[in-house]
Amino acid sequence: MKTVAILSHESVAAELSILGDWLNERQLTFKRYYREQNWSAEEILEADFLIVLGSPNSTATGFQCESAPAEIDLVKRFMATGKPYFGICYGAQILAKAIGGEVARREVKNIGFKEFSDKTGAIDNGSWVLWHEDMVIPESIESVSGANLHGVDSGAAIAFNKDNAWGVQFHPEVDGDALGRMIASIGVAEEKWRPVADAMNVDDIAHRKRAFELFDLVSGLK
Repeated sequence: MKTVAILSHESVAAELSILGDWLNERQLTFKRYYREQNWSAEEILEADFLIVLGSPNSTATGFQCESAPAEIDLVKRFMATGKPYFGICYGAQILAKAIGGEVARREVKNIGFKEFSDKTGAIDNGSWVLWHEDMVIPESIESVSGANLHGVDSGAAIAFNKDNAWGVQFHPEVDGDALGRMIASIGVAEEKWRPVADAMNVDDIAHRKRAFELFDLVSGLK
């Protein structure tokens, strides 16, 4: 693997944290692309691995933002190359739409550092951090030919893949401190995110190990 393209916002959900440590340890060269800037699909398609990070934007039915179709099209085109793709949170929802899945708005946000209901054993189902309002409908993934649903939580698809494209609703890229900064940046009071961040920090070594194993899996390095 030569290059990694990472698409994110400039500030919100942009911190690489554990993912950055993994990229450096695996000696992978990466380039950042930002939603607030004019990113080039043609340039991103030249990368060997594409990662799309989270966003307060939406792909949910009835709530889809104007920029979502361009990212969905990018992921479709990247998947067609056969190279690995990894979507985190919003990036997973983009993947779901790209393969024909459905994204809906939750009535209640799903928040916590917890285990998910494992379907295949492909991903360690030890505790991961969830903080999402939109969700990928599990049945919509199961109805896609060639797609695999690996985990669910609170009615949402938590992990799935089709071929070399993987999506997870949780945030393996951040540690507890980075989570706090991410959630604070969207205006959430510390009293709400602090217990989740503290739980992550207590489990930091094991969580980091799970995250590295996941990154190795979705990148094809495992």
